[in-house]
Amino acid sequence: MNNLHWNLTKMALVLLIVAMCLETFLTIAAPPDLRITIGTFSPHFSPKLAKITTGTTISWENTTAILHSITHDGCTTGQRCAFDSGPIGPNQTFSINDLPPGSYHYHCSFHPIMRGILVVLESDVASET
Repeated sequence: MNNLHWNLTKMALVLLIVAMCLETFLTIAAPPDLRITIGTFSPHFSPKLAKITTGTTISWENTTAILHSITHDGCTTGQRCAFDSGPIGPNQTFSINDLPPGSYHYHCSFHPIMRGILVVLESDVASET
């Protein structure tokens, strides 16, 4: 009986260690979120060129006093439209995630001079570079 108790205690300790290692791995493996600020002056989107990995949540925050949008160029060229925020008011945020790998040129539909590029890389590819 004493031997059984000792084996169960060792097994519980091993399971606890495995759970802690998995939690640490999952925390490290999750890509960080990216925040892009919409500003009044050039480059308007900061950062203008953003490289992320798959699974990252991207948020654009409108820090200006006027309406803006985040519109993928494909939405206005007849190609596949990957995202379009519609109007984003002052102090509002637009977020997306789970974009497939690729290069996404985007602009503000209210102010076409405002342009940015979002590059999404596979998670394992980005970690090698």
